[in-house]
Amino acid sequence: MADPIFSPDGKWMWTGSEWIPAPPSAALDANSIINLEDSMMSGNVNVVQNSNDASSAISLKDSAMSGDINITQNNAEDIATAMIHALDRLGFSGQSTPAELTPSQEIEVEQVLEMSDKLTGHGIEIDPWTEIRIGDAARLAGKTESAENYYFSALDIFRNNGDKSGEAHSLNGLGIIANLRGEFTKAEQFLRECLAIMRGIGDQEGEANSLCGLADTAQSRGDLEGALNLNRESLAIRRRIGDKKGEAISLSGLGVLAYFSQDIPRSEGFFRASLAIRQEIGDRKGEAVSLNNLGNIAELQGDSAEAERLLQESMAISSGMGILKDVAITLSNLARLKKGSGDLNGAVERLRESLTIRRKIGHREGEAAALVSLAIIAEELNDFTEQQRLNSEAVKIWREIGTPVPQWYLDNGY
Repeated sequence: MADPIFSPDGKWMWTGSEWIPAPPSAALDANSIINLEDSMMSGNVNVVQNSNDASSAISLKDSAMSGDINITQNNAEDIATAMIHALDRLGFSGQSTPAELTPSQEIEVEQVLEMSDKLTGHGIEIDPWTEIRIGDAARLAGKTESAENYYFSALDIFRNNGDKSGEAHSLNGLGIIANLRGEFTKAEQFLRECLAIMRGIGDQEGEANSLCGLADTAQSRGDLEGALNLNRESLAIRRRIGDKKGEAISLSGLGVLAYFSQDIPRSEGFFRASLAIRQEIGDRKGEAVSLNNLGNIAELQGDSAEAERLLQESMAISSGMGILKDVAITLSNLARLKKGSGDLNGAVERLRESLTIRRKIGHREGEAAALVSLAIIAEELNDFTEQQRLNSEAVKIWREIGTPVPQWYLDNGY
């Protein structure tokens, strides 16, 4: 199991989804940093996809599936159609994926996986492009092993059929899974193979996306120069083909790299350029991310009032869109502002709001992050019993989900 990742200043620790205050006396590795392609900053660091008769299709939206699907009585084409309709309804179009899934949508993804298993179990082959969509859904629902299996299955079919585009998309999915697991050598291998195919078939959008994924991998390994070059190459392609959303993502990535180079004014410039594009094209989720990042930059510059304004604006957008995970992250950032101003009660209130949301959506990494932040405030309030309880809950979650427990907690009996 890999060691925890700490920020360059040693004050923050990566949980797998965001940054939280590092435990006391934590062993620091200034070269271990991480960035996600289009994520929010948290703390002083960046936290940084038929049948014509639908009446006979099985409905996943209105009722849960129960019992066995009898392939001899239910037409396989209708079952496959129902599965595709469910993926469409969930937002997995093959061209895009939703930002996150609600608990009820995660249940629906499980039903899709059950239907797929029934079909393949009866020797019925699923279209490989549909398998990629199912893999994307499984990945977003946190079922990385299932997602990986679907990507590999699609990859085999595409290779047998000589479909280079499908092969590249399958490899991209596998690269994302490897990155999520911290298997950066494997991720780079998949993504470089994907990049070579995208260049070979002239898919410039796919090429830019592969470069962006490779930039994330490079930064996760501490190779800032490599990440910078890959992001610049991706940005040039996206500008050339007029991919405004992709351009905004690349600019955001460059803002993160400028931050880690301690060039805060340049970082702010990249984030503002990214925000302008997102507002121009109506990318509301991206706009919320940029506002959140700029809020954290404002806090770093000592402008607490501007930081709160930007974070509140970001949270209003995320809340209006129902992107609860981003709402929870922004609440944690607002809690940090309150704590910095000495308002510990206000900080606790916002952290508990964040914790409630994370428990509701099943975001366990975030749940642990909120618990650690609450434990640190409990210590400042000299409530050591509560501090121990909160830390124990966080460590229990880390162990259950396979996140490395920092040595400080082990040394202190957790």
